[in-house]
Amino acid sequence: MKAYFVISALALSFAVICGSASANAATVNAPAASAKTAETWLDLPQQDLVYLELSQGVVVLQLADQFAPAHSQRFRQLVKSKFYDGLTFYRVIDQYVLQAGLPEGESHPSGKAQQWPAIKAEFTWPVRNTDPYFLIEKNDVYAKETGFNQGFPVGREGNEEWLLNCANMISMARDPAPDTGTTDFAIMQGQAPRHLDRNMSMFARVVYGGEWLNLMPRGDRNINSGVIEKAAARGVIVKATMGNELAQNKQLPLQMMNTQSSEFEEKIAKHRARDGEFFHYKGLGKVDICYQQVPVRLRPVTASAAKTEN
Repeated sequence: MKAYFVISALALSFAVICGSASANAATVNAPAASAKTAETWLDLPQQDLVYLELSQGVVVLQLADQFAPAHSQRFRQLVKSKFYDGLTFYRVIDQYVLQAGLPEGESHPSGKAQQWPAIKAEFTWPVRNTDPYFLIEKNDVYAKETGFNQGFPVGREGNEEWLLNCANMISMARDPAPDTGTTDFAIMQGQAPRHLDRNMSMFARVVYGGEWLNLMPRGDRNINSGVIEKAAARGVIVKATMGNELAQNKQLPLQMMNTQSSEFEEKIAKHRARDGEFFHYKGLGKVDICYQQVPVRLRPVTASAAKTEN
């Protein structure tokens, strides 16, 4: 229903050419005592998860109410109204973006007219000092600093914060004007298009099943900006469902590594040091935040739980 995800060929080329560079990251994130006592894994609430049943497999998204409440709430409304059921990924550019929704000029599978008002952009918001923030780098190419806030990659400058366009992050597609997002969404892939930071309303991320997105039919980036004209040739969203509306045996018990835990701190420190025997050049002690994402796993089944299920 919304015009194609806005980006020019020049901007896309710029994203491919530019790498990331940064100065020294601060060595302190959370107080040592709290890191030692923090749980290593945190359950992801089912009410924050969206299950996309694709023709290829199931992909799970985590909504970011705390950062883009208007967009995440709109997405919830669309999912609950079954808006996405039967729609397609109509614009897919390899190693860049997968855009889904209802293209201009096409009818909704339900046969009903779809009119959703545009949402005010949520590009940035004020920094909240009480948020569990883990600093990764200072003086990033596109931000004064980068870090993880509640599992999501963010940039910060002064009192301003925003979500980063890392792979598997999701934004609402829009026209050139900022306050024009309605229903169509875009999942970023490949090399992070960080030049889009603070230009898109990011509201979710893929936390499970991302491998199925790699099987999505691709368009040609040089022909109509990657739009797949024939609907029959596109990947299909069979059904979209909120996690808390699924039967319990259909819910995936997903957990995210706690960025305030000592285990996460050690994980980042090892990545920064490149301490494996394979590495002869140890680098400059930098971490690319889009490369080092927060791990998500299925909660291990304990012996007692397995006995209960049996």
